[in-house]
Amino acid sequence: MFRSLREARIGVVAIVLVATLFAAPGIVLGAPSAVSAKQAEKDAAIAEADALQRRLNQQISEYLTLARRLESARLEVSVAATRVVEADADLERSKSTLEQRVGQIYRGSHVNAVEILFTSASVQDLLDRMNYLVIIGRYDTRLVEEMRIAKQQAAWEEQSLQERAWRLSEMQVLADAQRIAIEEAIDAQEAKIAELDEDIAMLVRASMSLVPDGEFSPNTVITDDNYRDVDSMSEQEVQTFLDAQTGTLGGYTAPDYAGQRKTVARMVVEAAQQWGISPKVILVTLQKEQSLLSDATPSQNALDWAMGCGKADSRTFYEYKGFGKQIWWGAQKLDKNAGPWYPGIKMTIDGTPVFPTNSSTYSLFKYTPHLRGTTSFWMLYWRYFGNPLG
Repeated sequence: MFRSLREARIGVVAIVLVATLFAAPGIVLGAPSAVSAKQAEKDAAIAEADALQRRLNQQISEYLTLARRLESARLEVSVAATRVVEADADLERSKSTLEQRVGQIYRGSHVNAVEILFTSASVQDLLDRMNYLVIIGRYDTRLVEEMRIAKQQAAWEEQSLQERAWRLSEMQVLADAQRIAIEEAIDAQEAKIAELDEDIAMLVRASMSLVPDGEFSPNTVITDDNYRDVDSMSEQEVQTFLDAQTGTLGGYTAPDYAGQRKTVARMVVEAAQQWGISPKVILVTLQKEQSLLSDATPSQNALDWAMGCGKADSRTFYEYKGFGKQIWWGAQKLDKNAGPWYPGIKMTIDGTPVFPTNSSTYSLFKYTPHLRGTTSFWMLYWRYFGNPLG
């Protein structure tokens, strides 16, 4: 994986060099700063992927160590179980041996103690036999107790080892889950890197293309025709487009601005028709503001503020909260914001003078008064629908 990440960096550098060498004279490249920002984002993603890979390597090492410890513990359990069986067998053999000894002395394996005493030849023989029986009894009792203790100790050791093996098994399951989580995080980072590569390539391609007036600048982000083309996508075409994205909007429904539950495609087209805004502009804004075209697990907050409508830098207008309200009133703002434009108007965006050549560009800057945000709109429009000035 590391090799492919390094090769990805080299590929991007080569593309940027080609763009620099072959860009036509007189074109103001609109993408280099955006390319740099995307490249920085990609480098950060690569660094995160590298860190995750190191964590994965460490996790795999820990997992293997646990596996070896678990295997050793299971072997010890098996040995302990064998010792329990052997202790049982030793106890039975000891009892049998004692019986055989008594039988050998008194010519029988089953001797009645009373009979032994009454068949003694003399008092001394009687005393010897009584003393021997006492010794045998004591030895037998002690040996049986020792064997019983040995069996209990073996059984306790077996149980202790089984508990240890169980704990190690639980740790192994947890380590395996952590490994899977890290692998999924690496996959997500690699997907993000691939997406950033696509964005960078698109930005470079856009930088190498001639726009209608021979140059590109923030003064003209999109044509009025593209901005106002309400028939550019039908409801079915919007639905097909959403279904093809990695986000969840294709299957998402929510109350519209009036409280009636509808599909996203229906709400987008209705808002477009009502306010004279292209469905493509609404879709691009959804991605620009909350990444809803690509986010497979959007938060409720992202859905509630889908188009960023009512989220000013210094204040939040909660009357616009809700997905359906965002589509409707967001499109309305994109329409109404264009009204004050006039030829030659000047705007100061992030300390930079901008002279919008049309009402659509003026509206975009009113909606998002930052160069980065409007550059993002232009980039995303290129990505999904082609040249916004074409």
